[in-house]
Amino acid sequence: MAKTYPPPKAHKRLSKPWVISLVGAPMRLLGQRSSIPGLVSGLVVLLFLGVMVYYVWPRPKSFFLDVTTDFLQVTTDADTQIVWDIDRALLCLPERRLPEDHPARLAADLDQACGRGFLAQRISNVELDWPADVTLMLRSGATDAIDLLIRFAPERQISIGEIPIVPETILRLPHTVITETGGLGLSGDVVLGQTAEHATLKLLREGRYETREVPFFRSNALLVDSGTLSMGDAITIEAIEQDKRLSAYAFVTLAPSQPDGVTPLRVIATSPEEDSRLRLQRARANPSYIEPTWSKRIANDPLAIGIATLLSLLATFLGVLNNLFRK
Repeated sequence: MAKTYPPPKAHKRLSKPWVISLVGAPMRLLGQRSSIPGLVSGLVVLLFLGVMVYYVWPRPKSFFLDVTTDFLQVTTDADTQIVWDIDRALLCLPERRLPEDHPARLAADLDQACGRGFLAQRISNVELDWPADVTLMLRSGATDAIDLLIRFAPERQISIGEIPIVPETILRLPHTVITETGGLGLSGDVVLGQTAEHATLKLLREGRYETREVPFFRSNALLVDSGTLSMGDAITIEAIEQDKRLSAYAFVTLAPSQPDGVTPLRVIATSPEEDSRLRLQRARANPSYIEPTWSKRIANDPLAIGIATLLSLLATFLGVLNNLFRK
């Protein structure tokens, strides 16, 4: 005897987008006296979605980095730089780039302190204010000095004191310039460290970073993320929008001397509150980006704890209402 089966139920198709249906559900429940638990459920869902959007939506952020490194690169911006007061230093001018009538070529007493391929000029009592769009590469060394490699467009004319310089000039600053002034400040595009490739000597040794954000509709910045950096990391503070420059500030001091005789740089770098991120590069790996996730925002925001407590109370209240309406 053949068995008969009930016809399958037709699947009901949604006639509206799910967002409209979700938002409209609590409104439909308002007209029903017996649907108070359903109304509370709808409000809880809407509150939960609002909280998720609040913490998932990207926000402007600022970064703080405290790094020990042998290498720092800053491409100066249009902002006024802090004036460096240099009591004494050594200029190392690349001989192959100098014009024939350059003062360094005409000096009667040639100084060989810079080594082969460079002509040396000693300077003293100079006030130095770097112009915009000059790339400065600060490199620590074992000679109680910091070498500052200077790069800029060849057609520009830049002087240090009374001496005109050319691209690839090295300004050798003795450590006393930093110890006596407390540190050197620079503003512009900041890169900390170089990737640990073969024969790379100027590495980031260690460091830490902090990320702060100002939540929407509030005025106080919150610490939403932090972490440590490893040897060989290369860190860039950059704008999220491509081709947009981000002006960060770097303050350079000296770290304790290492067993290898090198005195690294200690750099405190900060960035303004903008749509930005940290770009992390490591040897033989694709770049990655350090940005706080929504979960870290929630974990570090006291308001989120209050909201979670409120949702818990609403859920408890909803359970009590359900029990009352079942009786």
